Amino acid sequence: MRLKQSIKKLKNSISWRSKFMRVLMWLLFVLATIALVILVIECFRFGGTMTDRGLAIRFGRIVFLVGLNVLLTTAVAIVLLLVVWVKTAKSLPELKGWHLEMPESEFSAADAGEDFSLDDYLVQEQLVFDELDGFIESSWESQVNGAFSRYRRDSVCNPETVVGRNWNRTRVLEAENPIGGVLLIHGLSDSPYSLREIGLRLHREGYTVVWLRMPGHGTCPCALANVEWPDWTAAVKVGVRGLKQKLPEGKPLIMAGYSNGGALAVNYALAAIAETSLPKIEAILLFSPMIGINPLARLFRIYHTVALVSRTVKALWSNVDAEVDPFKYSSWPTNASIQAWDMTQEVERQLGLLEKQGRLQEIPPILAMQSVVDSTVRVPKLISSLFEKLHNNSSELFLFDIDRFDQIANLFNLSFEEKIFPNLEREDLPFQLTILRNAKSDSRKVMLESRVGDQSCEKMLELEWPEGIVSLSHIAIPFSAGDRLYGNRAATADTGINFGSISLRGESSALLLSDALFVRCRYNPFYELMENRMIDWVNDVLEPVGSDTPSVS
Repeated sequence: MRLKQSIKKLKNSISWRSKFMRVLMWLLFVLATIALVILVIECFRFGGTMTDRGLAIRFGRIVFLVGLNVLLTTAVAIVLLLVVWVKTAKSLPELKGWHLEMPESEFSAADAGEDFSLDDYLVQEQLVFDELDGFIESSWESQVNGAFSRYRRDSVCNPETVVGRNWNRTRVLEAENPIGGVLLIHGLSDSPYSLREIGLRLHREGYTVVWLRMPGHGTCPCALANVEWPDWTAAVKVGVRGLKQKLPEGKPLIMAGYSNGGALAVNYALAAIAETSLPKIEAILLFSPMIGINPLARLFRIYHTVALVSRTVKALWSNVDAEVDPFKYSSWPTNASIQAWDMTQEVERQLGLLEKQGRLQEIPPILAMQSVVDSTVRVPKLISSLFEKLHNNSSELFLFDIDRFDQIANLFNLSFEEKIFPNLEREDLPFQLTILRNAKSDSRKVMLESRVGDQSCEKMLELEWPEGIVSLSHIAIPFSAGDRLYGNRAATADTGINFGSISLRGESSALLLSDALFVRCRYNPFYELMENRMIDWVNDVLEPVGSDTPSVS
């Protein structure tokens, strides 16, 4: 059941439901305490029973009481979770129109018939943005306060004007004589802007490029609250077919995915192995790919129950922030976490199926760019669920280590190391491993360590960690220091807004902005190195003749 349906059932908030839950929790707690006391008494009396019949009866009582205690304790925990969830939800800021309304024309999997083309997708997308404009110019206009809002026309955050074009929308750049085609898929709550620079570089190299806007994105957070992962996979199939039609026969198809877009790219490539009717992919580029996430995301499935019991629309949201970023939602609907979890499970299902069929060697070469510390995705899962299953040494995992400069070494939480590096110590890794790390412990200068098979090498770089940046982050990988929105201030002073170096001071609760906006690294200081590495890798794996075991470089 989607957000729009839930809102209709939650219009009349009834406070007695919250009181009922609290009373129920205390009642269950009292019953659980009584059951526990009786269980303890029975255990003490157990040894005093001498006859076999009496022993069996008392043992039966203990088993029953143990089961009752487990049941009541579980019930108390569930009700407590609901009470805390409802209380937290009610403390969220008031919802605005963009949390409660969305364009009805948004693409869904049901729209993707056999004849539905990329051109049809673009026509439908135009209807979506026409509807969005209607909201902005009518019912939402009175709800925008202050100069910073993506839904205010004269705001510096207006996506129509901030970087010259609205990068929330699908974009197609055709090469005059394309050497191949690339479909770029952005991440969850993002927009095509997140892969803007990477796509432009690939286009300069001679590729026809399609930045595909995923359904539910680029418009308003309510749309993300109503989307489902099959809508994304259906859109990807439309995008791949449309891209292939723009290429001469025989030219290779590449997919590039960022975060959730990485999961979608891998998902399509795996599906194309099983379904002969789908165009095949020759190579995959991944940036902070969402191959595994925290399994606690499964708990969010009960959010509709929480909302219905509490009669609180806010229970459908994990976070509500001011919508200041023109190309990324700041608010987070709970549905997004559920769809992300389901998407990762679908990738795992397809990998398991191919493994059972003995067809893992058909997976196209993969290059993944990933920070070793990532609070959004599980890096060990990327290694164990995907890279360790690959059967060709053309694939490469490129990791950005933290800045291990001695003077700040005692400030780091290094718990990630034991979950990642032991998995990479084996000598028979079925992929090339490259790590960017400090050249020396007393220096911020960096080097590359590469290993494939039994070959390894080190390469010193004329690069170093910028002062003030101690690690990359999930969101930083595809953005350069010169990015107009997320780069450093020196390179972006002309935009009027900069998220890479935003600086406000006060109590954290005083702002409708996440603390992560001020702390999290927003750009990749080694972006140019990464981009060049990406181009070299693509050129290598797409060579018509080559060795299965590339040389380490």
